[in-house]
Amino acid sequence: MTAAADWEYPEHRQYERVPTLDQVDPTDRKAIYAARNQKIRDDWVKVMEARIIKEKLDECYQTEGVNHCKYI
Repeated sequence: MTAAADWEYPEHRQYERVPTLDQVDPTDRKAIYAARNQKIRDDWVKVMEARIIKEKLDECYQTEGVNHCKYI
């Protein structure tokens, strides 16, 4: 058996929502750290969503043509 066959998709973690950077006390280092990490995670999710949409659009362009993509 190969390593690829043994690989399992990791379980998704649910993070508690925290106040944003502009809502936290500037002297509270833990709150700033948590808000910063939340912002990074949120931005990363947006980037990955955009990447998936681009991949689907590129695939549609290849199969349907540039001016005929309807189902994205």
